[in-house]
Amino acid sequence: MQLPWIKPVIGAAILAILLLLHIVGFLIPIENGIRTLVLPFAHVGSRIGNLWSIPENKSQIQQCEDRLSFVTVDYIKLQTLQEENKMLRENAKFLTDTGYAAVSARVIARSSDLSRAHILIDRGSVDKVELGMAVVSGNGIYVGKISSLRDHVSTVTLIADPDSRVAAAPISGNKLFGLVVGEGSGVARLTLVPQSDSLQVNDIIATAGTEEKIPPNLAIAIVNEVEGKSTDPFKTASLEPLARPESLQFVSVLVPSVLRP
Repeated sequence: MQLPWIKPVIGAAILAILLLLHIVGFLIPIENGIRTLVLPFAHVGSRIGNLWSIPENKSQIQQCEDRLSFVTVDYIKLQTLQEENKMLRENAKFLTDTGYAAVSARVIARSSDLSRAHILIDRGSVDKVELGMAVVSGNGIYVGKISSLRDHVSTVTLIADPDSRVAAAPISGNKLFGLVVGEGSGVARLTLVPQSDSLQVNDIIATAGTEEKIPPNLAIAIVNEVEGKSTDPFKTASLEPLARPESLQFVSVLVPSVLRP
């Protein structure tokens, strides 16, 4: 008659013997052989699992990319709206502070020729816009004047355009002391400044107000370099326009008081 505790004792003894043989290294060749036989089957199983998971992973990746795309688009829209809101607030503040009447407009096109400087706005003759009217950016910087008209659109010639001319004066000064002339490629020059008049680098040049439809003291540009000998009757200066054409999105066409209803 076999005792019930014999099998557990024998099993434990066998496990103890196998463990001892593993520790002393006797079973290493057998273990390596078993590993060599089993490893290819393990690789095959892993590849089969990957094949099952690839479609699911691709779907998850595509969903993540779609969500990221939507978030990016929403962020860009939000940034655009914030920038437009800022410009409109600046425009409203300038008009309130100065009391100017104006026609607000959106820039809808720009000249592609770097030697020229024009923008197209979405206001025209039906909006009471007229040739020669001053155009300013949201914070009241003079950018140019209306040079051509249609019913619903107008062309603005910017100060850097070779066809642009505007009488100039020191900022907050009423004395006419030169002419701002466009030279193309985003550059303008102050000319015909009497040698006796003070003119220094970083001075702000403004409109003189001698033209019927262009008010005085609208900032135009900053002086980069003054040129001319002390013996010359006049001196000139290279200017950097304060308003960059590529940054213009909204502008205001100023309506002179003599033309108001």
